[in-house]
Amino acid sequence: MYKAIPSNQNTPFAGSQDAHLNDETFVAMTARKVLIFFLFFLSAWNFTKVGYYMQFNPLGDSEYEKGGLTGSINLYYWLDGFRSSKLHSPACNFLLVHISFGSTVLVMMALSLIKTKWRRKYGWWFFTSTNLLAFHTIPAAWGMNKKPLQYLFTFTCVWCIVSAFFGYKTLKNYDKDPVKAEKHLLIEYSLITLGAYGAGFAEFSGIGAKVKYRLAEGVWKHYGDTPDPKFGHSVYDMLPEKVGMTIFFAWMAIVWFLWPVKLLKIDTRV
Repeated sequence: MYKAIPSNQNTPFAGSQDAHLNDETFVAMTARKVLIFFLFFLSAWNFTKVGYYMQFNPLGDSEYEKGGLTGSINLYYWLDGFRSSKLHSPACNFLLVHISFGSTVLVMMALSLIKTKWRRKYGWWFFTSTNLLAFHTIPAAWGMNKKPLQYLFTFTCVWCIVSAFFGYKTLKNYDKDPVKAEKHLLIEYSLITLGAYGAGFAEFSGIGAKVKYRLAEGVWKHYGDTPDPKFGHSVYDMLPEKVGMTIFFAWMAIVWFLWPVKLLKIDTRV
């Protein structure tokens, strides 16, 4: 009679298999941590622009204000001579609100990578924030001057809305097959996050092109001294800028301060 080898007993290939699994685990965890870093990084990067957006006055008399709102407004103040392409959407009613919704989506994705069960627990809030972000962005996306970008960013908004719709459906049917539902939630979260990060990809690729031009020519590329022709004429301009600023502060106060404080569990045991 042959004796079965205990599961914890060494076999010729056990060491190599364990090492392979450990390598896979290390790579997966490292990739997850890198992704979490970039999600938080983009959110933090966008928040560095908030003060500059708030102080921007389209009727102001500064050189920058006369020239019109541009992308990467923070770099204009950080790098001497930096210039960027002109934007057609307003600072507060679009960009501040966009930051509040978009950063919420990115941070919630990062938190779900830190603790997987939060994916289901806060899924409704994630998908609702996604819809707010996407629907709010559609007019700006469709109003872009370049047709390829117009179609690409509008499609991305629709893609996020559809993913959020399937996300609601997954949450509703979660208990029927939790394993399958978790896989679907991961896919839906990932598709939405990819879409939400799209503007970040576009911005940093643009910054890279501007730095390349600066290194080659010795000066920053100039984009003219007048605003985008569409600036001040968008759907967002139908309301005063204080509306966008109010939405931003209200969202930050409720979603980023009061809600986390409410969820915080304090344990004073030693």
